[in-house]
Amino acid sequence: MTASRILSVLLTMLALSAPAAAQQPPDLYERGLVQEHAAGHLEDAIALYIQAAHAAGVERPLAARALVRAADCYEKLGRQTDAANLYGELLRAYPEQRAAVTRAQERLSILKRHESAAISKKRSSSVIDEPASMAPVLEHYCVRCHNAGNRSGDLDLASIDERPIIENTGAWERVVRRLMARQNPPAGAPRPDEATYRVVTAGLQEALDAAYAANRTSNDAERADDSELAARLATLIWNGRPDASLLEDARRSRLHDSATLNGQVLRMLRDPKSVSLVTGFFSDWLSLNGVNRAASDAALNGQIDADLVQSMQTETRLFLESQLRDDRDAVEIWTANYTYVNARVARHYGLAGIQGQDFRRVTWQDDRRAGLLGQAGILMALSTMPSRTSPTIRGRFVLSRFLGVDAPEPPANVPALAEREATVGAARTMRDRLQAHKVNPSCASCHAMIDPFGLALENFDPTGRWRTTDGGAPIDASGTFVDGTHFDGPAGLRAGLLKYRDAYYTSLTQKLLAYALNRKGNAGRVYDYEMPDVRKIVRDAAANGYRWSSLLAGIASSAPFQMKHLVP
Repeated sequence: MTASRILSVLLTMLALSAPAAAQQPPDLYERGLVQEHAAGHLEDAIALYIQAAHAAGVERPLAARALVRAADCYEKLGRQTDAANLYGELLRAYPEQRAAVTRAQERLSILKRHESAAISKKRSSSVIDEPASMAPVLEHYCVRCHNAGNRSGDLDLASIDERPIIENTGAWERVVRRLMARQNPPAGAPRPDEATYRVVTAGLQEALDAAYAANRTSNDAERADDSELAARLATLIWNGRPDASLLEDARRSRLHDSATLNGQVLRMLRDPKSVSLVTGFFSDWLSLNGVNRAASDAALNGQIDADLVQSMQTETRLFLESQLRDDRDAVEIWTANYTYVNARVARHYGLAGIQGQDFRRVTWQDDRRAGLLGQAGILMALSTMPSRTSPTIRGRFVLSRFLGVDAPEPPANVPALAEREATVGAARTMRDRLQAHKVNPSCASCHAMIDPFGLALENFDPTGRWRTTDGGAPIDASGTFVDGTHFDGPAGLRAGLLKYRDAYYTSLTQKLLAYALNRKGNAGRVYDYEMPDVRKIVRDAAANGYRWSSLLAGIASSAPFQMKHLVP
């Protein structure tokens, strides 16, 4: 996207926002139709359609139609990338709107067929220096903190914005990650609207991808052959050797065909051997073995036993296996309304009518528990002390595993959190003690970003049981995201996080790709120049609802995975 286009969209939205604010979503939609079909003002139409979609609220069919129309206008303007982004947003946000979803999937398929050549020609040298065209936005919202004077987050945007983007890809990728997660500007500071976030993030990604492409040195002749690809695929999904079906497709040189590769990935996920993804990738990524460390604390004796610990681990393993086997949307590991229990786990959860050691699938009857953050094994693994929970550690887990943002380590001179005192007037709940801890200015900024996620889970005690009080006082599990959006408890946290699922899909794909490339000893690292491949995997997976098979097939067909010699 060029500088003139970005500024045009921003100015158009600002110009239209005042008169449109008092109008209802149907009126905005109708005005968009007039601008598109009668006046031919496509930029104005896009702004009106997007405003109608965001203002629609419970009028979800209208919101979906508005996004389709806005994406169609982008296509008429020749802006296929923007159109694809909107179609993807529609698929994520309005999956139940079948007519709109069908239209979006059809258009995405058509756009993908024409993507490579068209994008290569569009990405000229002027796009490679795109951040300079975003200077007004960065100056207004970012440079006040990120400059040579204070270098907040060790980032000086004022300086790097003046140089070619290829010289500072690492810094700009950090900016993209934080913008996708809406973690900047900080709480209380002026923030851009959602449309501006999307425009700036997409523009930065496009500029970065163009810069990497201009410096690319690999070519198709350096790809692995089908036999090697079969071996890598079997290692990734099964941690084993290729079976007869994989070897036959390799012998016939079919594995570089996308349809064949997709079919093989889906077949392999349904095979019981795919459990190796749980014991390998998920175990490392989610720190599943942490439950053993937590359970070894002698202070937990009487609260848990070896049978319960093993049952907790089985619950999580069966749950993750089912997500892979059923090829669900990857975000459902956080939102699914079911789990697997036997009598021991059921008793821990207070579920009646479950007997025996055999595990069975049960559906949660309320919204207290769902997905991984409702499972005792995960919650206990994130408790550093048996006598209390750790909202900060739980919050860091959500921030890093869902949003893909790493919180800084605490300064060396920061005192530990005070334990509960048995004196009149002493802080009783964990929220009270954290509030007292944050009086230290060096702690406050980071805790404001991390703790709300963990405090939303305070109804779960250190072993993952549900509770309503802490230290004799009622638990307050409410909080706000950095952007000011309020939530209450684990259900509110889960619902709010879904707004940032773009950041999640990208972060997850990075970790999966690093695992597929056997970079386990390098903290799951993906190099900056591989981020265009990550973004392409995520874009392509959108057309199939971000299912596990789509993400894994995208990884298997990516340039880093198919290189003759893998980069360690």
